[in-house]
Amino acid sequence: MKNKGLKKIMVLLLTLFVVFSLAACGSPKQSETGSSSGQAQTGGSGGNAGEIAFVPPGMVSPFYAGTISGAKPTAEKLGYKFTVLSPERESDFAGQVKIVEDLVTRKVKGIALCAINADAIAAAVRKANEANIPVVVFNSLTELQNCEVKAYVGYDQRAGGRKVADYVNKVKNGKAKVAIIEGLPGYHTTERKGGFEEQIKSYPGIQVVAFQPGDWEREKSMNAATNMLQAHPEIEVFYGLSDEMALGAAQACKAAGRNDILTIGIDGNPNALEAIKNGELTATLYVYPDVIGAKAIEALDKILKGETVDKMIVTDSIIADKSNVDQFLK
Repeated sequence: MKNKGLKKIMVLLLTLFVVFSLAACGSPKQSETGSSSGQAQTGGSGGNAGEIAFVPPGMVSPFYAGTISGAKPTAEKLGYKFTVLSPERESDFAGQVKIVEDLVTRKVKGIALCAINADAIAAAVRKANEANIPVVVFNSLTELQNCEVKAYVGYDQRAGGRKVADYVNKVKNGKAKVAIIEGLPGYHTTERKGGFEEQIKSYPGIQVVAFQPGDWEREKSMNAATNMLQAHPEIEVFYGLSDEMALGAAQACKAAGRNDILTIGIDGNPNALEAIKNGELTATLYVYPDVIGAKAIEALDKILKGETVDKMIVTDSIIADKSNVDQFLK
């Protein structure tokens, strides 16, 4: 009988221990949750100024984490509840539209977004216009049509493409055969590729011999670069219109035993900078993503306060290679 009573006491004590342990652990925070329509983060303990939303086209590229690293502390310093929502893939323009429409329904104070597809997102922006919710577009300086965007924040991507062309001309002494890995059709691909092609008209020894889409993804870009190398073994330069695509090209070159090929991207992502330092990537156009994110939130804050902002807020860009990469590594 004594043994049975002792067992009952031990079971009761064990049960109480488990209950109190679970209570101490608590439930998952909102910032760690996601949904089928996107990936969510919520920050800030204050939020007295209301909720503002930040909507990247996806989180595949570390570039957008860089914009958030500038936007989030800026929003919290200004007293906003800061929410990040994005589709799971940068090709999901319908998912991005739904996110913006849901934010309008939630009556957030303002929205900063980077559009996947300009035509698709314009309809969602019009709904924000009707609800008197201001919209700022970041990482683009091309105006959306048939809707009202209060400000555009970003670097001149066409000028960025020209800087890449100048760099290739300098490093290759005015003579090179180039392959371009394109992103999804739209503003970013048009500007980054267009600027490069415009500038090489000044350099008759620089020729584009091939181009294929990589859709902003590393694996697709590695396959595209492999295909182009097989068809054009004379390729001397891969220009990826984003760092992830340039890193895919670098992997393809390594697999083919081609350490003679220059690989250059655009964004200045931390993994690209590390790859440059380690000799795995030649260069990138560093575009200060944290500055872009911070300035987008600052513009949204001024608009909400009734202050005047410039319609086009242009940020800087610079080529980063092994000669100066250490100053960009954090």
